Amino acid sequence: RVREVSQQTLLDPANAAAIELLSSDNPPPAPAVWQPPADPAQALVYNESLEGMLVAVESALVVAPTTRFGEYALVDASWGVDSVRRTDEVGYLMYVDDGSAVAHSDASTLPYIVARGDVVTGLVGPLAYTFGNYKIEPLAAPEVVAAERPLPAIPATDAFSVATFNVENFFDITDPHPSSPPRPLLGEYETKVAKIAAAIEAMGAPTIIGLQEVENIGVLEDVVAALPAYGYVPYLIEGFDSRGIDNAYLVREELVTVLDVSQAEVDTAVTSRPPLVLTVEVALGGETQTVVVTNNHFTSLSAGEEATEPIRTAQAALNVEIIEEVRAANPEAQFIVMGDLNSFYQTLPIDTLEAAGLNHVYEFFGDRELPYTYIFEGRTQTLDHILVSPDMFVQVAAVQALHINAGYPLAAPDDASAQRSSDHDPLIVIFGE
Repeated sequence: RVREVSQQTLLDPANAAAIELLSSDNPPPAPAVWQPPADPAQALVYNESLEGMLVAVESALVVAPTTRFGEYALVDASWGVDSVRRTDEVGYLMYVDDGSAVAHSDASTLPYIVARGDVVTGLVGPLAYTFGNYKIEPLAAPEVVAAERPLPAIPATDAFSVATFNVENFFDITDPHPSSPPRPLLGEYETKVAKIAAAIEAMGAPTIIGLQEVENIGVLEDVVAALPAYGYVPYLIEGFDSRGIDNAYLVREELVTVLDVSQAEVDTAVTSRPPLVLTVEVALGGETQTVVVTNNHFTSLSAGEEATEPIRTAQAALNVEIIEEVRAANPEAQFIVMGDLNSFYQTLPIDTLEAAGLNHVYEFFGDRELPYTYIFEGRTQTLDHILVSPDMFVQVAAVQALHINAGYPLAAPDDASAQRSSDHDPLIVIFGE
């Protein structure tokens, strides 16, 4: 019988005992060239026709790096495409999977790794269907030609600048600790601290950094100790997230005056990660201004974008309430809303913040292509955002998503560089005088 189980085509023998093995150790058939068409509907039919067959990819460009599940994404070189955005309706994305159920913590347990921009040739294996995508499971490691690309960095500056950076599961070595990920060993923790510090230097040591997924003030103090040249002061107020992750700040207090740090009062039905509100005085535009920053980590997309958008919209509205309350007391105050908002650009949560009179810093790019901060299933997307008051927006001198993470695979255990310090790229905004 031919059956479909979880959209995988199977041959289900009605009488397995009657199957007779006639011969073995025969050479497999020659692999079919795997080259899906551009149209998504046609690609679905094309891939279904090859499911379970031995296929080959002659030469393809990596558009998403090796994940902790041993997967990465490719586009056949013939398309001349070096990136696939979330909104691109294309069928030619190809996925590679190591065929295992192992979740890797670093690169040491992977047979090989690839980064965005690498070229892969000689890929051969059966085409499977798992977790919603067709994937080739290589019989042997292909040839990988690594792209030559130095890790980007922004020169350090004393100009007022802000950044948002999800540092991905920044936990220490002590209990309490969530069930996932595993609690780090001392050496692993020390490497994580070094990588976060290196990432901050690569970001140009922004004046204010809003961090997400931080366990406690102690891990920030260790990062500060690794960055003695910049005078950072850490701020964190414990929330009530079930995994113990919080929002936090690092502030260069020689460049700004901190007036207040508080945690927004929230309904636990709206968020378990309350916005962290930072009020500073800063010299901007030739005068001293009061700037109120809210740092957020909105609900994830894991349950689906449509299903979870209402809660993120409510979390955005909470920020609007904070802004309106401050405006009522201080009409001259300026505002910055930042964080891992787990929302795509020009969706309802972001629209809610813009309707409150804020400008998304992506408006700085005009008609130019917008940067990304995350890659999921081969597609670039923006989950991390910074919105500012109109008076601040006109003083924006530079906006950069620093691509030190999302395009790179898991790092080696002893790699203390900024590369793949997290799964999100930091977003940095520099203001002019």
